[in-house]
Amino acid sequence: MRNGKRKLFSYSIACILTFLIVSLSLLPQEEREMVVANILEVHGTTIVIGNNQTCKAIVAQTSPERARNILLGMHGIIPERPTTHDTIAEIFRQFNLTLEKVTIEKFSGNYYYGYMYIRSKNKMVKLDVMPSDGIAIALRLRAPIYLNKTLLEEVGENVC
Repeated sequence: MRNGKRKLFSYSIACILTFLIVSLSLLPQEEREMVVANILEVHGTTIVIGNNQTCKAIVAQTSPERARNILLGMHGIIPERPTTHDTIAEIFRQFNLTLEKVTIEKFSGNYYYGYMYIRSKNKMVKLDVMPSDGIAIALRLRAPIYLNKTLLEEVGENVC
């Protein structure tokens, strides 16, 4: 009986692993090339966003207002009068929209390019967004932020 349970357990693990491998291979190429941003720091007007498993982070300058909006989102603070990001987050809630994720995908030499993936029932839209705005909104809605692995390798700084 013990041996039968062990075989069943091994078979179950094999099925789960097969399912995960097949599921991952069905993801669009762009999704397989993304890593979750699990490092986010603001130092003055410098934003550090990266992934601790790759030990890489994008270090970018932004305006004082954008840095402040990210900090407010990080700490869950809504000032006496709501910011534009707070208002956008409230619109999402009131209209039952879901911010599936924010991605930072490329750098042109002058600008970083980000996208917000918004779901409304069965429809998903991908909107171009300034990464700092996407980050500020994602923090308010507790949505994940993803970074392009290749981008991290190309412009990321070692943070480990």
